[in-house]
Amino acid sequence: MMAGVFFLYKLIGPVFWGLLPISLVSFQLVLFVAYSLWRGWEISDWVEVLLAHFKEVATVLGLLGSVYALTGSFQVDQVASAEVRNRLFAILSTGFYSTIAGVLVSLEATVGLAMMKRA
Repeated sequence: MMAGVFFLYKLIGPVFWGLLPISLVSFQLVLFVAYSLWRGWEISDWVEVLLAHFKEVATVLGLLGSVYALTGSFQVDQVASAEVRNRLFAILSTGFYSTIAGVLVSLEATVGLAMMKRA
């Protein structure tokens, strides 16, 4: 379990620690919405507010991870060109993966919001 968490941290970067709790809570809220709709219960407004905020915050955190990774590309010192290429590839891939993770968490919240609006 911890190996998977550290693998994701290495892949996504420090933004992972912000996206992880948002993703977990958002997923639980989506399950709550689905269960509430299935049972015919009324869903409180705070669920919609939280999902809407998670949708926005996850996207911004993903973009923040990209900017953070790109700023690391300016810290390349005097090293061999192959080393610079490897570092830049790692930095850019971290930026892209953090953006992808932010968008996926945002989509998770969007699914919950869509389910609520269909009801």
